[in-house]
Amino acid sequence: MCSAKNNFTLGRILPHPGKINLRIALLFSLLFLGTILTLFSVVFVLVDRTLYTREVGFIQHKLLGYWALSQTQGVEAFLRGIETENVLLEGTPFFLRLSDGKNNTLFFIRPENWKDFFQNPEESLPQDPEALITLQIPSLPYTLVAGGIPLSGDLFLHVGISTEERKRTLTLLLRTFSLLLFPLAGISFLVGTFLTSRILAPIQRLTDRVQGIILTGDLNERVPTPRGQDELQALVTLFNTMLDRISLLVHSMRETIDTLAHDLRTPLTRFRGAFELALQTENPTRWKTALEVGIEESDKLLRMMNTILDISAAEAGALPLRLEEVEVGELLRDLADLYSFVAEEKDIRITLSLPDDPLPLRADPNRLRQVVGNLLDNALKYSPPHTAIHLEAERRGNTLHIRVRDEGEGIPQEELPHIWERLYRGKRARQIPGLGLGLSLVKAIVEAHHGTVTATNDPSGRGAVFEVQLPYKIVM
Repeated sequence: MCSAKNNFTLGRILPHPGKINLRIALLFSLLFLGTILTLFSVVFVLVDRTLYTREVGFIQHKLLGYWALSQTQGVEAFLRGIETENVLLEGTPFFLRLSDGKNNTLFFIRPENWKDFFQNPEESLPQDPEALITLQIPSLPYTLVAGGIPLSGDLFLHVGISTEERKRTLTLLLRTFSLLLFPLAGISFLVGTFLTSRILAPIQRLTDRVQGIILTGDLNERVPTPRGQDELQALVTLFNTMLDRISLLVHSMRETIDTLAHDLRTPLTRFRGAFELALQTENPTRWKTALEVGIEESDKLLRMMNTILDISAAEAGALPLRLEEVEVGELLRDLADLYSFVAEEKDIRITLSLPDDPLPLRADPNRLRQVVGNLLDNALKYSPPHTAIHLEAERRGNTLHIRVRDEGEGIPQEELPHIWERLYRGKRARQIPGLGLGLSLVKAIVEAHHGTVTATNDPSGRGAVFEVQLPYKIVM
């Protein structure tokens, strides 16, 4: 039932991938067809202009040829020439009209099927050598184009040609394009679909992997990174990085829950025991004792829970830090003074070694106090009386070093790799009250400041040395 509900929810949230492919393929087809239409329009205009120029060239060639004939061989030779044209109307059909000074027709030859264009040639063919005359009939799809030239003896010659061949060529071109348009549209859609599928394949794999993670809850799944250095590769890398962060957060939450379950058992048991004893008696002193135990254990639980939550947030990179300028020397002096009272009760001295120059650092002062305070508290727990705890700080290049060194027995070598683990307590530590979270919190806070913390035994064989290193170049 739950799985069906999840599937229904996913179906509503995640769009079908085919819709995106279809939209992109249609967009590709429209762009392709738009480009083809634009190119065809350019070709169509160029062909039309070329054929028109050829028609005008033919008219000019005929006019100049007849004019040259009339000028070199006289009018009689010219008349014999046009009579020859009357017989040899082959090849490109054209019409020829010779008129006198009053535009009266003296001689006229034309194809028979053009007679409807010349109902009144004196009006339709004016004697203008600069004009290019167009003759048309609404019932015919083509027109006639004519030009004229004056000859000697007040004669005027008109020569015209039909645009039928041009119209036929353009019609054939348009018809051919129309026949090819639909196959081109289909091919462009198929090509667009193929290219879109190839381009969106990483996104589809990403979507499938996300759906799988949502349905199974397996955060160990990762999307294969595509080849190349493009936006899709960056998207997949960022998504895998996000999964790493989420996995770390979930892992931290699980560890936190396990830790809480483990550490809540003892305080709750004391709660229950104290309250059960109080319920079995009417002695107010017992009631007061039970309440005191409850307050003590609740404070311990609250402190433990806050510490665990801080560690989990820091390990997951989500610990809030209020960065500000901190003078580390002053902060260490305050802590040394604060812990000196506890140290005196155990007959332990706290020494402070600082350079003459200030130690400014951009950090969270409260978190930095937690780090040094926990290290001092840890040193006080394991230092015997009549010893000293040495608190030191110095700057080496771009790194600030803070050391806490005690004169106790040191840390057993086999325990050194584990002291940073949550709730880990060595053999000696089990005899001393504590939560086993102090060093884990120190490590988490230092790493949140992009620093490192190490624990070693003093080379002299006496005491442990904890050293915090914070890089100036990152945190300043």
